[in-house]
Amino acid sequence: MMTTLEAKTIGLLRRLSPAGIKVLHGIFASMEQEERLGHRLNEDAIRTYLQLLMIQSAPISDVKAPDDVADEYRHVRAFFHLLERETANVNYTNPIARKTAKEFAASLDVHPNYLNTLLKKHTGQNVSTHIRNRLLEEAKMLLLQTDWTLQEIGYSIGFAEQPNFSLFFKKNTGITPTAFRRKAAAELL
Repeated sequence: MMTTLEAKTIGLLRRLSPAGIKVLHGIFASMEQEERLGHRLNEDAIRTYLQLLMIQSAPISDVKAPDDVADEYRHVRAFFHLLERETANVNYTNPIARKTAKEFAASLDVHPNYLNTLLKKHTGQNVSTHIRNRLLEEAKMLLLQTDWTLQEIGYSIGFAEQPNFSLFFKKNTGITPTAFRRKAAAELL
C-alpha cells in the first residue's frame, strides 16, 4: 500500500522534464560516489548536494513562496545553475571560465556580498565554499574517470600551474591528487 507521501513524491517526479530527471539523477549519482569514497569533505559535499536537490526540485512543488523569498531562491538557483553549467563540460581545451565569488556574482548581476549573504542564509555555506566543493568534485571525477595528467586536470578546473592544483586538492582533501587516484584504483581491485 502506497503512503500519501509516496504518492505525492511520485506525482511531483512525474512533472519533471527529461532534462530535470537527468539533473536529479546526476546529483544522486554524485552523492552516491561521494558516500562511496568516504573522504573528509563527505558531509559538506552531501549537504551541498541535498541543498542543490531542494533548489532543483523547487519548480515542481505546489507551494508558492512569498515574492521576497522567491527572489532569493531565484538568485540561489541561478547561482547553482551557473556553477553546474561552468563545470559540466570542462576539459583542457575548454577550462572553467569563472571560479571566484566575484566572477559568479558579476555573471548574475548581483553584488558578491549579496550573493554570499543569500547562499549563507539558504545553504549555510558561502559562495567560495560551494565553488571549492564543486571544483573538488570535478577534480575527483576527472582523476577517477580519465587518464589526464594532473596538469590537464588542474588547467581544466582553473589552475594555470599544476603545483597550485595539487596544493588546492591536498589542502581540501588531506591527500594529493596522485595518492587519491592510486587509492581509488587500489580500492577497485
